[in-house]
Amino acid sequence: MLPLTWDQVRRFLGPTLAQASLPEGAPPVCVDGLSTDSRSIGKGEWFVPIVGETFDGHAYVGEVMQRGAAGFLYQAERVTGPVPAGGIAVTDTLAAFQALAHGWRMSLKDVGLLALTGSTGKTTCKEMLGLILKAAGPALATEASFNNEIGVPKTLLALRPEHRYGALEFGARMPGNIRFLCEMSLPNVVGLINVGITHVGIFGSVQALLDTKLEIFRDSPDHTVQVAFGDDPRILAGAKATKKQTLVFGRLPEADVRIIGERWRDDGGMTLDLSVVGKTQKVELSSAHQAYPVNAAAAAAMATAAGIPLDAVVSGLQAFRGIKGRYQIHQLRNLTLIDDTYNASPDSMISGMSSLARSFAGKTKVLVLGDMLELGDESATEHARVGAYAGANVKPEWLYVVGTDAQHIAAGATGAGFPASRVQAFATIDQLLAADIPFADRGEVLFAKASNGMRLGRLVERLKGGAR
Repeated sequence: MLPLTWDQVRRFLGPTLAQASLPEGAPPVCVDGLSTDSRSIGKGEWFVPIVGETFDGHAYVGEVMQRGAAGFLYQAERVTGPVPAGGIAVTDTLAAFQALAHGWRMSLKDVGLLALTGSTGKTTCKEMLGLILKAAGPALATEASFNNEIGVPKTLLALRPEHRYGALEFGARMPGNIRFLCEMSLPNVVGLINVGITHVGIFGSVQALLDTKLEIFRDSPDHTVQVAFGDDPRILAGAKATKKQTLVFGRLPEADVRIIGERWRDDGGMTLDLSVVGKTQKVELSSAHQAYPVNAAAAAAMATAAGIPLDAVVSGLQAFRGIKGRYQIHQLRNLTLIDDTYNASPDSMISGMSSLARSFAGKTKVLVLGDMLELGDESATEHARVGAYAGANVKPEWLYVVGTDAQHIAAGATGAGFPASRVQAFATIDQLLAADIPFADRGEVLFAKASNGMRLGRLVERLKGGAR
């Protein structure tokens, strides 16, 4: 456990502290003992009750204290009845949690933080980057997709003085989100890997989405080194506008980290030829995906910006083995299952299907595609575009669609000449599972993808468990 002194707690909380003095005789607050989850809080940890739109963690303060929590933060107006002993009153529990994370990050002067964002591929790129950093020395990478206003402070509080590096992933649900995460984390290196139309329904326009993603350049500290995807002139222009030191990655001849070539191997992997600041290097990846070359180049560029040697870049990338729910390949007894169910956007849908068609050419294929959420007014058009690509380019044996907007996937496929007799639509994942389709009899490879809210992962777990 890493205890903070009460003086540190007072300084870190700053204006979020809402009481004149800290509790006397209370156990110290430990940076690795701050939990926002009442269900898993352990003995000796401090509870931070978060207030959400449909829940309020303050309802569980008494329960966690009875289970042995050391103390808790709280907003006085949120607690009904007497306040249990051992609490620290704050103006806003989430803001206080973030303030503690920022203060802890500020105390770790020797830890280099590398933060990236993008519309698609953030977590894959972050995992690649994390493996590179760990090959260079003690390092920490964001767990799963902890990339928001709660997840990022959790990662910051997991940093240790012995860490040399940390890899962070920044997400955005509205303008200003990435700016806030930059100000809290103070990254040394930042990267923008792409800008698509994911969440455009929330932002209202592609331009608003682009402007938000560019916050990672505009609102990072002046000393930050920027890493920009040079193949997208919007991203490159946004980086250059800040006048900060910038490294460029992509396929452009002038890129600092350039993708020279890629070969899809018969064993399902791929070989990349990268030029890293003038040095050509071969990288062997254990699996192939259309997005991996750009993801690998982005991770290599960010690591290079942080001064990581090339041998660590190569060994880190070659240690990458994929991520659950993100084009992860499972070889079942009588079916190859590709689990890409964690999330979906039009670009990632087409990228995944393109990778499927290229890696499994000559194999019979089944597609299970579901709704892509948060596309706003573009939803029908984009679902139809995905369906047209599936019908014209993948040409599966069967196409199963799940959800309301997925009807447009079906329409796009049949409009591209795919036979309607080979399309089956379901309103929900429950209906699909109830149909008990013998997928192994329908094709040799099954590819499943949708937004996470469609819960197609339930199909994956059933198939992995041996059911049809």
